[in-house]
Amino acid sequence: MKCITCFLIVLMAYAVESYSQDSRTVMDQLAGRLNPYSQVKSQTSVYLRTAKDIYVSGEDCWFNAFILNAQDLSFSPIDKTLYIELQQKGSDSIVWQEMYPIDNGIAYGHVYLPQTLPEGDYYLKAYTAHSFFLDQPWFYAATSFKIIKEVRSIRHNNNSQQQAATIRKDKVQFGAFPEGGNLVAGLQNRVAFKAVGQDGRPAELNGILLKGNTAVLNFKTMHAGMGSFLFTPEKNTVYRIKLENSDSLYSFPKVQDDGLVMQLVKNDTSGLVFKIAMNHLPGRKKIFLLLQVRGTVQAIASAALMDSLEIKIPTQNISRGIAAVTLFDEQQRPLATRLVYLHAEQKLNISLSSVNKQYSQKEKVSLKIKTSDANGNPVPAVLSLRVYDHLFGAAQNTRDIVSYYSLSTQLRGRIDDPAYYFDSSHNDRLEALDLLLLTQGWQQYIWSEEALKEAIAIQQPALSDSIQGRMTAMSKSGKITKPLSLMLLNYNKSTSRLVFTDSSGWFYLIPNQLTIGPRLFIKYFSEKEYGMQIANPFDVLHSSPQPPVYEEAGAGYKTGTEDKISENDVNYLQYAKTLDEVTVVAKGRGFKDKYFGYLDSIAKYEGNTDYVGECGWLNCPDERTEIKPVEGKQYPMFTAAITSHRKVVLTNDNHKMVTYHYPVYNEEQLLKLLKMGVAKGYYQNRVFYEPDYDKETNAVTDSRNTLCWKPLLITDKNGEATVQFFCSDIRSRFVGIIEGVGDAGLLGVNKFSFSVQ
Repeated sequence: MKCITCFLIVLMAYAVESYSQDSRTVMDQLAGRLNPYSQVKSQTSVYLRTAKDIYVSGEDCWFNAFILNAQDLSFSPIDKTLYIELQQKGSDSIVWQEMYPIDNGIAYGHVYLPQTLPEGDYYLKAYTAHSFFLDQPWFYAATSFKIIKEVRSIRHNNNSQQQAATIRKDKVQFGAFPEGGNLVAGLQNRVAFKAVGQDGRPAELNGILLKGNTAVLNFKTMHAGMGSFLFTPEKNTVYRIKLENSDSLYSFPKVQDDGLVMQLVKNDTSGLVFKIAMNHLPGRKKIFLLLQVRGTVQAIASAALMDSLEIKIPTQNISRGIAAVTLFDEQQRPLATRLVYLHAEQKLNISLSSVNKQYSQKEKVSLKIKTSDANGNPVPAVLSLRVYDHLFGAAQNTRDIVSYYSLSTQLRGRIDDPAYYFDSSHNDRLEALDLLLLTQGWQQYIWSEEALKEAIAIQQPALSDSIQGRMTAMSKSGKITKPLSLMLLNYNKSTSRLVFTDSSGWFYLIPNQLTIGPRLFIKYFSEKEYGMQIANPFDVLHSSPQPPVYEEAGAGYKTGTEDKISENDVNYLQYAKTLDEVTVVAKGRGFKDKYFGYLDSIAKYEGNTDYVGECGWLNCPDERTEIKPVEGKQYPMFTAAITSHRKVVLTNDNHKMVTYHYPVYNEEQLLKLLKMGVAKGYYQNRVFYEPDYDKETNAVTDSRNTLCWKPLLITDKNGEATVQFFCSDIRSRFVGIIEGVGDAGLLGVNKFSFSVQ
């Protein structure tokens, strides 16, 4: 068996042995097939996270988002607008739609959860111009949380991750996946398998590989319903799978008479070693092994195969993450493929000091944070921090920024407990990670050549960072021949900007204009009448059916509605019952939307032509004044047909007394009357409340369940930062999670907890 080592060059590597110019040409062609697809468009990937997992209706849902380049996981400056939607699980209706500004890959804000929202599970979805494409809808981000009416309704199943699902063996879905994709007679290969129960959760079980009715070998799952075994199939033989305590038989991949197999022999810090074996094919066969990470070609090796050989690919300078390795023949046809994970040891280390295990009520907590690479060298990093009562967290929700960018954005489908594979406390995590890639990855990796071809076919993103509008002439000609000037106002006229159309009437509201308010009014000044159409940027999100939201296992939350409170639930009593939502309405008529009310008040004075004459009559024809009538006051009003410019006499027959009311308009009428249009701006951010008991009185009861929320926390050149916050009066265990991104796309997360007594 021959061993070939591949030297890495930027984007491409050539084998040690000297091959013909034809081999080098094929390698260039292979790289050329894929690199244009991966480099044609700058795609971003959004990580969205809420401050906790369970909310009481009436609270604010605080969130933050990291927007990274999808290939190198650095912060991306190209997206300027974050589109956020809130949707109840199992419903098509959207209960919140707002836009938030993005600053160099960072966005954060809050979503108000009114008490009118029903209890249940909700999705918070995030979209950007370079992360959402109608032909690639899996790129949008989503996170889930639960809304409850009262704190006492929280019920956790803390052992849900340790408890095995109740499995009906006749309802198990079972799949077997030969490494590389092929089973060839006479060649040993590794076969991975995955079992999923009827509830969609992994099924832990034992099984038997059968040849006819004869048992060939026994196997059992190793992690999350997955496992593997080595197996040398025989020619012209059909194999089947039988699960323990079940009469059902499952099909097994077909055995090829001739062909080749590819096995991963070693994966460590120095590189990858693959064994390639061929069966019953005459002569030398030229093969090419290609490695790509997130679509970009990193290395290619070429070799001449007789029966078997080993190929080593150095990976020291290749990016961390999932790598797709594909074996090609001389005609560039794929022969075998599998996914491997590179440099799982590389991460952003986030260490914490000065954290006590116990604090008193309203005591100050001071965290000293340090970020470093795998070698302990300081690394500046951008982090987020959240600290909340453990009652408002879901033990099943283990997703974090590391597992999200390392797995969830790279593999389609549901991943059970993704954080497990990056938790160094699990000794079997790397073996389990390889099983995940063998069973879920080789047919569902999003950076396949087909997926990259789809990406290059998309000419324009579905979303834009700007809002498009158009002015149309209402005259007979129906055309605009020169640019128009428009005035952009926020709701109280405190800020205004000029906007200009082009010669066809088109105009755009760009991000720095969207910052002046959550609702923007656009006014034109002309004696002529124009129509104004302003695009709703959220409409494009629902212009075609979206796929279901993929959830990692455990995304649901257990709750109950029993009134009985056990000893373990005593903390619920510390949270007072909240008041129902109150809406204040003026007597007679009120506006729930303050912007709508503002427009109405403008119309009362700027668009209302009613007046009171010097004689005190309403709309007196003899004398027009600027005196406006008073709401609810009685005035004499002429009822006879009277022409102006002559003295009129008030008689019993030509007038009546009326109680004056201002005209009532709907929003469309108001906008037309005032020659205005309305558009969405960025939702205004509020400051998360954190008391400072060094300066403030502590006499008032503090029932905060979220003690700290820092959506943007930056460590200095030494990788250091300090955060201080105060405990509340809630006596409970609090959980802290800090996560973020360092230089060179390093990802990290750390968790801590403390008690308040």
